Amino acid sequence: MAAGRPNKKANAVKKLLEKDPTMSTAKIAEKVGCHPYYVGRVKRDMGLAKPKAKKKSVSTQAATLGLVRKPKEKALQKTVLKQDNSRGALLDKAKEIITHDRQNTHGQPEDSFRRIADLWSGYLTVGVQEEDVAVMMALVKVARIMENPRHADNWIDGAGYFACGGEVALRRK
Repeated sequence: MAAGRPNKKANAVKKLLEKDPTMSTAKIAEKVGCHPYYVGRVKRDMGLAKPKAKKKSVSTQAATLGLVRKPKEKALQKTVLKQDNSRGALLDKAKEIITHDRQNTHGQPEDSFRRIADLWSGYLTVGVQEEDVAVMMALVKVARIMENPRHADNWIDGAGYFACGGEVALRRK
């Protein structure tokens, strides 16, 4: 319903609500021939329903510690890849990516991580090391896994970041 321009269905919803404010949204929608969401909008416009609640923000610490998880949605559960998702296969894919595809595209990990660390250090005004970049990029993947744990790419990329970071950190003396 456009603001300031009530139509026939909105008027019909309003009349039913004035007659019986306890009538269910579904029942009103059925009688008027509209969607229940439309009835909800009219109710909100009339002040009979609470406005939709905004999503609760979560502290960074709670999210970082994994204390908050998003509810799994059926749509997300259906995004499982039709491939071998064994731990060996996931690590093999990560190895393939970090030793060929990404290396050919982005160069050596230590060089790329150094450039990123320099940029982040300047922006954050704190010292960031190459291995910090690997860990923080892996944490990006962790955040994405929290949204959709069935998306294999995030697990593979996370393993790749940890492997590259480990190589860079363990090479340093």
